[in-house]
Amino acid sequence: MLIFWFILVGDRMKFPINTKRRFFLIAFTSFAASTVFSSCSSQPNNSATNTSANPSATPAANTTTTGAKDKIKVGVTPVPAGEILEFVKKNLASDAGLDIEIITFNDFVQNNTALKDGIIDANYFQHIPFMEDYGKKHNFEMYAFTPQIHLNPVGIFSKKYKSLNDVPNKALVTIPDDPSNSHRALKVLEESGFIKLKPNARPASPKDIIENPKNIQIKEIPGAQAIPSLPDVDLAGVTGNWIVQAGLKTDKDALALESANDPIYAVTVTTLKGKETDPRIQKLYKLLRDEKVKQFIKDKYQGAVIPIP
Repeated sequence: MLIFWFILVGDRMKFPINTKRRFFLIAFTSFAASTVFSSCSSQPNNSATNTSANPSATPAANTTTTGAKDKIKVGVTPVPAGEILEFVKKNLASDAGLDIEIITFNDFVQNNTALKDGIIDANYFQHIPFMEDYGKKHNFEMYAFTPQIHLNPVGIFSKKYKSLNDVPNKALVTIPDDPSNSHRALKVLEESGFIKLKPNARPASPKDIIENPKNIQIKEIPGAQAIPSLPDVDLAGVTGNWIVQAGLKTDKDALALESANDPIYAVTVTTLKGKETDPRIQKLYKLLRDEKVKQFIKDKYQGAVIPIP
């Protein structure tokens, strides 16, 4: 607007202008000014119009009436727990009034340390025996929700052999180094005829082997190292979460597989003892037990991860 004013003044200072030209300049100036002001003032109206025209947009009124969602921080391992919780976050959490912040850990210790230190409100990656053993060793008590969510079955895998019958004497076999998953892997080896354990040993360890006809050499290693070291060993007992993360199929690639009859090794939601009544954590657990989640697990993992009824 000021620009046109200077044009008019400048024109008057330099030379006379006729009536028609003056009228044109004044009219053009008024039109430009009104355009600027109308653009600034009409923007909210345009937004409201777009919201009404687009059924997928959320009107501001709806945001006000629904109120703020309950926020919860949940620690997971990437696969499958992280993928399952991501499904819940995208498809179920909003309608339930829950805002889930997913924090991913590749290490079991860091996940439980974060829970102990209050960095997260709950985690979803471990089964009850692992939780209990970890709590005793690190002097804090956790609470596990039951029935559990899913089972990552332990399988025996090999890059060298297609059948357990081909495995030679003195074969090198790796199993997880934590007590509960070590027990599970040893039980699969026992059921496969490689070893025999002391009766009622629970959790069983390599020290509980009383028969070893092929004299297999068992080495305990961290679960995360099972897949990277697989080409260098004859057999490996691996939990399903690492198998899925590596892109293998537990039900197709495993030479032997843990039975799903013992749900004590199924994964569930865990929090600190005393926080199990927190409405946010209870809501999280309820969502993970939803029938839509069970169907998602069945469809996506095809038996490599098993939902708990």
